[in-house]
Amino acid sequence: MVLAFAKANYLQAQQSQSFKEQKIGLVLSGGGAKGLAHIGALKVIDSLGIKVDYVAGTSMGAIVGSLYSSGYTGHQIDSIFKVTNFNNLIADEIPRSAKTYYERKQNERYAVTLPFKDFKVSLPSSLSKGQNVYNLMSQLLSHVNDVDDFSQLPIPFFCIATNIATGEEVVLDSGYLPRAVNASGALPSLFAPVQINDQMLIDGGVTDNYPVEKLRAKGMDVIIGVDVQDDLKSLDELNSAFSILTQINNFRTINDMKVKAPKTDVYITPNIKDYSVISFDQGAAIINEGAIATRKSIDTLTTLATGGYKRPALKVQSQDRLYLSGITIEGNHRYTRSYIIGKFKINTPGFTTYESIKNGVNNLQATNNFTKINYELKPDINGIQLAVMVEESTVRNYLRLGLHYDELLRSAALVNLSRKSVLFSNDQVSFDAILGDNLRYSADYYIDKGKYWSVGLHSEFTQFEKGIPTSFLETVGRPIPPNINSLDFEYNDWTQQFYLQTRLDRGFNVTAGIEVKALDIFTNTLTTGNVLTTRTDFENSTTGSIYGKLLLDTYDNAFFPSSGWFVDGDFHLYLYNDMFQEEFSEYSIAQLQVGHARSFGKLSLQAMAHVGVSIGNPQTSSLDFVLGGYGARRINNILPFYGYDFISLSGNSMIKSLFEVDYEVFRKNHVTLSANFASLDDDLFEKDDWFSEAQYSGYAIGYGIETFLGPVELKYSFSPQRDDSEFYVRLGFAF
Repeated sequence: MVLAFAKANYLQAQQSQSFKEQKIGLVLSGGGAKGLAHIGALKVIDSLGIKVDYVAGTSMGAIVGSLYSSGYTGHQIDSIFKVTNFNNLIADEIPRSAKTYYERKQNERYAVTLPFKDFKVSLPSSLSKGQNVYNLMSQLLSHVNDVDDFSQLPIPFFCIATNIATGEEVVLDSGYLPRAVNASGALPSLFAPVQINDQMLIDGGVTDNYPVEKLRAKGMDVIIGVDVQDDLKSLDELNSAFSILTQINNFRTINDMKVKAPKTDVYITPNIKDYSVISFDQGAAIINEGAIATRKSIDTLTTLATGGYKRPALKVQSQDRLYLSGITIEGNHRYTRSYIIGKFKINTPGFTTYESIKNGVNNLQATNNFTKINYELKPDINGIQLAVMVEESTVRNYLRLGLHYDELLRSAALVNLSRKSVLFSNDQVSFDAILGDNLRYSADYYIDKGKYWSVGLHSEFTQFEKGIPTSFLETVGRPIPPNINSLDFEYNDWTQQFYLQTRLDRGFNVTAGIEVKALDIFTNTLTTGNVLTTRTDFENSTTGSIYGKLLLDTYDNAFFPSSGWFVDGDFHLYLYNDMFQEEFSEYSIAQLQVGHARSFGKLSLQAMAHVGVSIGNPQTSSLDFVLGGYGARRINNILPFYGYDFISLSGNSMIKSLFEVDYEVFRKNHVTLSANFASLDDDLFEKDDWFSEAQYSGYAIGYGIETFLGPVELKYSFSPQRDDSEFYVRLGFAF
């Protein structure tokens, strides 16, 4: 018996030694968010001292596998994914900082944008272009940019994609690694197809979601496999189009695994049935399930360990800083090299960062002039070449729609028609028809010159009617007739502008222009019992001015900012008013608005100060600062102020401040507490006590939701100076 026991130990030792000398392959299946379980498996494999000789992956398995093959440890990959915002990664949302002032106005005005060609509306082929995924992988894999043959990576690697034209699988084992991985994970309808050479590729899971045979053919003796694919769902779980499409695809993959699973020596199947392919918000739990499942095979895995082997952590030298020797552009026909380089805002030769490259790509994306933007970082003798490959969009026409409601302009529906490349390759014409309680229009023509001075034309007509308290007459220097109860106020503004615009290196946007403004402000009725008067004009004139603006807007969100600065300086010099003709004297209005937002987790604080002053003798009060209300877009100097109804307070000079606390209770759901204070009067700053206690104050509590229509908000507001309180309702982007 003792001899038998000794022989068994001898045979086990021989088997263990044999395993250690064999080549070990690792295959990682696709599975979307469930593929995060691969990270847990890698952490256990590393902890056991197992040296992997080849990695194969599909989709999410390709993403995780490429990082592991490039040198990252399981723990390092875990750290990367813990700080990754998958919502932003998948949504391909372009940050506000990447957009020009003109583009921001466009994007924060329309709820729906539909491109159309030959009078046919075209819908996007996917929810996301996958650009953010590509940007992230390009940075994470930058240390292997010089490796074209994936078998020469620290651990040899290949991944699987599918040719969308032929339905054939494509083995990607050479080329530019970030693009290959992007193609392998291009889930149909979620991510756009990826072009590599002359092939248009989508997710490899369509053809081979677990490439164990191809890995075995690489000479692997032992294969460890991690399978995170879906099981078939019950009828109760098939409650969406996406779940049904996933079920159809699973018919094939489950049948395939009946053949593939037995070909795997160590087959690991994490318990992730409670998660879906989009459960990225539960990533930590999924990673843990991967580790738990791998430990169940620890006895077998231990026999594969290489004695004394410990996978070293990857040391990436200065990963966020690189020296660019030059930039090459391919695929541009209508848009010039200088236009594209201007969007990147990178000077070569010189040092730059991956963040700057990503910002440049975002700047190009924000124009909607390109359907695809790819880039590669190619080492050369002088540093690194940034090779940019673009595909220009053939769509030139857009239909845009919007909805809005506030207590001043009331309900409105917006229909916009836009066309690009009308006279030049980089111009755009846009026309808004605004239908509802107050008919309005807005028209723009804009030539985007990149880093040079852009040229714009703007025309708009705005009108509204508002019942206002008769006490307002006193604030604009008009007597209050006896026994007046209410005033029906009608406001018409027709404005034309020609301007030049550019962006400075520090992010400041500079505008200089000429403006002609026709104002018709009047009331038809002054009601005092049975007394009816004729029309009374407050203003019926045309003014001409030159103006300049300086704008810095680094807010991350225009409506619920949690970080950034906002600086808006405006100076108008009024040179003409036909109501006064020869008696007109020039005057100017200057104002400066400065705001800052900062976040502390889910809590954000914002402070804003706004100063405005009239210089000279305005002779008219039509462009005075008018405070009150909330939720409407800005019209001339009609400004929001909590605690008061629209058009309640007026003066030709003012100073006001806003302090706001925003708590994001759920994603895109905000509870806000606001306080504002103001002093305003004619020639306010000539008075000795202008800097003393504020004349007016107001407070508000509100709830807001970010929706595709724009912000939806309800606020309750009051002022200690008034007996009445106010409710403000705002629906959608303001226009």
